[in-house]
Amino acid sequence: MKYILVLITMVGVFCVSCGKKQSQEKPPATGNPVEQYGDVMSKTLNKAKSIDAVLPMKQLIDSFYAQEGRYPSSLQELVEKNYVKEIPAPPKGYRYSYDSGSGKIGLVPETN
Repeated sequence: MKYILVLITMVGVFCVSCGKKQSQEKPPATGNPVEQYGDVMSKTLNKAKSIDAVLPMKQLIDSFYAQEGRYPSSLQELVEKNYVKEIPAPPKGYRYSYDSGSGKIGLVPETN
């Protein structure tokens, strides 16, 4: 009998501790919804511009790797080996970040 009482008590404690917890409600969004939408669209446009700038460069780097068996030591080497006439300008406010060891290229904000 004691065994059953202990078992029922343990099951009860387990059920209570695993019960649903009340979720905290998010505070209502503040600010103008039109401004929030504009911010999202601006960030999306900047992301698209960065992809548009980096993707062709990544393809050139991959082409160089396929033909030379190594990544270019710098982006300027793509010009020197006639893979491209000139390095395209990155979006305003950014510069290219290139790792010659892995062939990874990206954009980073310019620092003045």
